Amino acid sequence: MAQELLANCTHQTKIGPSLSDVIDLISGVVQGSAVRPLMFLIYINELIAVLEKFNIKVKLFADDVKLYVQINDDIDVMGIFHIILA
Repeated sequence: MAQELLANCTHQTKIGPSLSDVIDLISGVVQGSAVRPLMFLIYINELIAVLEKFNIKVKLFADDVKLYVQINDDIDVMGIFHIILA
């Protein structure tokens, strides 16, 4: 069921009378959908668990997320790249 809710979604932006091209959404949940709050909670809970394994502190408020990580050298920078790509 979740795949059906997330499949074939597109996005288009309107600024004044102008419309952007329509693009396929490859991630996220359409705003205003009934399942958006539930999908956000599932996503954010998993994100916190993964990031805390890498000693990244996560702070949440409503639908806002802040990440805190200490970077001391190039090795730390490379570690962050590996986390992002994981």
